[in-house]
Amino acid sequence: MTKYTKDLPLKIRKFIEKEGRKYDLILFTQYKNHPKSNFVKQFGSRRFINKNEYDIVDELKDFVNKNNLFIKDTYGSFVGKKLPEVLKKNKIGEVHLLGIDTENCVLTFARDAFDRGYRVVVLKSLCRSHSNPKLHKAALEIIKENVGEVR
Repeated sequence: MTKYTKDLPLKIRKFIEKEGRKYDLILFTQYKNHPKSNFVKQFGSRRFINKNEYDIVDELKDFVNKNNLFIKDTYGSFVGKKLPEVLKKNKIGEVHLLGIDTENCVLTFARDAFDRGYRVVVLKSLCRSHSNPKLHKAALEIIKENVGEVR
């Protein structure tokens, strides 16, 4: 969490408590880095290898379980079979996205979902960039112009 994202987990929690029943599924992705990842190989980045860096924030732990958590080691969430299978099994046609980082994980998910035929909606007030608000805004523009709706 950074100064740009510190208020986001509580906002997401309140959103799920208020609006969660309207959704067929609520899914979470979790980025875990590891020594053989492209982030280590190409950038030397060893961030998010330790649990205290990648763990689900306290505000959201009540909503997360082994059936709705998808662990990844890159920006994309569709690289494994588990997430696409869950979406297909539950006949999901539209995805609403929120989280950190808009310019990386959210944007990549939006593009990947669009490429697979899903209708994409990004909830802009529930997304942030951990490093720069300009990146958040730029990603929202890319999403709006190319892959989905921004609300």
